[in-house]
Amino acid sequence: MIALSFAIIMNAQPWKVQLQMVSGNSKVKTLRLKPEMKLDIGRLLNDNDTLKEYNYYSGIFLGGAGDSIRIRLNEVKTNSVFTNGIKQQSTIPVKYFTSLALRDSGFISFALHEIDYLKYRPAKKNEFGGFVEPTIYLSLLTLFLSPIISYNFKEGELNAKRYKCWALGSTLALASCITAIITINAIDGPDTFRFKAGWPGTHTKQWRFINQPEIR
Repeated sequence: MIALSFAIIMNAQPWKVQLQMVSGNSKVKTLRLKPEMKLDIGRLLNDNDTLKEYNYYSGIFLGGAGDSIRIRLNEVKTNSVFTNGIKQQSTIPVKYFTSLALRDSGFISFALHEIDYLKYRPAKKNEFGGFVEPTIYLSLLTLFLSPIISYNFKEGELNAKRYKCWALGSTLALASCITAIITINAIDGPDTFRFKAGWPGTHTKQWRFINQPEIR
């Protein structure tokens, strides 16, 4: 099992596929996925007059073929929405969605025609997030502790100059991180694709995989 898992990971290569917009113009876009990117895949399982059922699969991209992709599954959320307004959501253990042979690894493949929704985090966001998120937490912690750090216990009063220095520094670091996140998100462009007509929602443009089955 360990050897099989290692072989699959080592063979994973950057993968790309062409998409065509089917809502609005016929714009063509190349989707590029690299190993270790975070992915969310949505599947609409049932949609009728009384019930809508859909699943979201979250995991790490491992590799792709001409008509499928493979991920290391981390989480599965099942959703049921009834016409009377009742909603149910459950998190299901990954082992129930993987084959027996790959159960311990969590590997699972999706045919492209099975994917109704896809959201991915570009590599730049992954790398950047690894630096920014800890910095944000550290800045918030420093801002919270600034009064304690700046308090002169010997004289029983707050050192205003020291407090200003710590509080201002942590605030500037926090603001810089938030600005950088907004900028990176804007530069990297859209990272959400809808392949099912009318789901999820109608605000997201609809796409299709070129050389794959037509609109579902």
